[in-house]
Amino acid sequence: MTDRPLDLPGPDGPALDLPAPDSAPVDLPAPDLADVTPPSPPDGPPAAEAVPDVTRGAGNPDGAPDVDPTVTSGSGRTTTPLPPDGGRAARRRASEELAQADAVTSRRRVVIAAGVVVALLAAIVGGYLVVRGSSGDPDASPTATPTATGPAQPTLLVQVTDKEGIAVGNALLSIGGTGTLANMLTITPDTIVDVATGGTMPFGEVDRLPDADASANTLSDSIGVQIDGTWTMDKLAFSGLVDAVGGVVMDVNADVIEEQPDGTQKVLAGSGQHQLLQGPAAAAYATFLGQGEPEAARTARFVDVLRLTLAKLPTDPTKTEAIVSGLGASARSTQSSRDLAKFLVKLHEYVLADNVAYNTLPVVPNDAGGATTGQRIDQAATAELVNKDFVDAKRQPGPNSKTRVLVQNGVGTPGLNTGARDLLVEAGYTFVNGGNAAVRGLAATQVIVPDRSAESLALGADIAKALALPTTAVVVATEGQSIADVVVVLGRDFVPPAQG
Repeated sequence: MTDRPLDLPGPDGPALDLPAPDSAPVDLPAPDLADVTPPSPPDGPPAAEAVPDVTRGAGNPDGAPDVDPTVTSGSGRTTTPLPPDGGRAARRRASEELAQADAVTSRRRVVIAAGVVVALLAAIVGGYLVVRGSSGDPDASPTATPTATGPAQPTLLVQVTDKEGIAVGNALLSIGGTGTLANMLTITPDTIVDVATGGTMPFGEVDRLPDADASANTLSDSIGVQIDGTWTMDKLAFSGLVDAVGGVVMDVNADVIEEQPDGTQKVLAGSGQHQLLQGPAAAAYATFLGQGEPEAARTARFVDVLRLTLAKLPTDPTKTEAIVSGLGASARSTQSSRDLAKFLVKLHEYVLADNVAYNTLPVVPNDAGGATTGQRIDQAATAELVNKDFVDAKRQPGPNSKTRVLVQNGVGTPGLNTGARDLLVEAGYTFVNGGNAAVRGLAATQVIVPDRSAESLALGADIAKALALPTTAVVVATEGQSIADVVVVLGRDFVPPAQG
């Protein structure tokens, strides 16, 4: 992630007083992962007439029903023209000459006359530039230079870690875009994700990797959303944030108990309604997981505390920046304190106006085989959520974003997806685990591209080559696909690389 100033949009609705806090409206599950750099182009695309449509069962001698996933593109970055500069030296010389010629007149008349001449010169120079820029002269300079204004829908990944460095609170925040709502998408820390550097692990553990961008890159690869920055706090920093806004009033749904070194228990926050929690108690409650509780329960508490804290931030970005900077080394961000404060102030406005959509990343049981158990991202449900809530933050394939290849096991053999992952990552693609396909027993692997364009066919051929498959494996989705850039359904002809 690189620091870049953001031009942040505000919410549509008017700012309102925050309603009395109930338990945060959250429904909680989790994410997946990788990195960025485009694949090398293949030697040449397969002939278009040789590429069958996916619904015809081409490349599948057994005639089993084929898969029909999808890919759509989000909007690009907006640009704003800059006005031309020209004529400053000419205007200055004319003004000086006029002042000398009229030295015998009053100072008042000199000033007035100079102003008139400068205005005329500016009009003449401006008209000349317009005519010259539109004359078709190949040497003419453009009258305006577009400049990027930042992402249309800025995003920020906020994480709170426990004493072991595991991110137990995770929320992807967004503001702006074509929608009217800000978004708070939570990710439970036990969601199994694929990390670009290799292997799979629970999302909460990714934050312990040495790369400061590991969590953001992993989540971005998993769900196809561009993440513009991260903000990670340990419990001490999160406690300081809550204290800086004067604490939060909330309903506490469970006694927060901490085991003491002598074996006794200490109640950090007792259950009850409308309690004022200062920083330490609020941080303890936000990261607390009771015995036998699912991670979704802890994530709900985290969202509740985060929401109420955002609602009490100052509306002055300078004051919010001072709070962010004052958290010290216990907090770290890939953005500058100023950009982070600007984002938080805008989000604060959305929260006060109650214009925030709260969701949890959808998950399903990890059925892809192999040693890793637990839950993984439900890619179909996630694609639908992203297209609805993060459409202006979607990743686009290109120089700054590797192609996302979703892999499904169409045979049922355990560990087949893992073998494909190794080959795809080695070839420079982003692997997305799609688990088992709806139909098993597929004879021939399908590499499903979104359309019949030369670029898509060449990409499909290159992916087939990376998987040691013939170009006849490439098929075209008849209804487009939004689940990933390319979808691979592994058949019995796929031979995973030898292990060890």
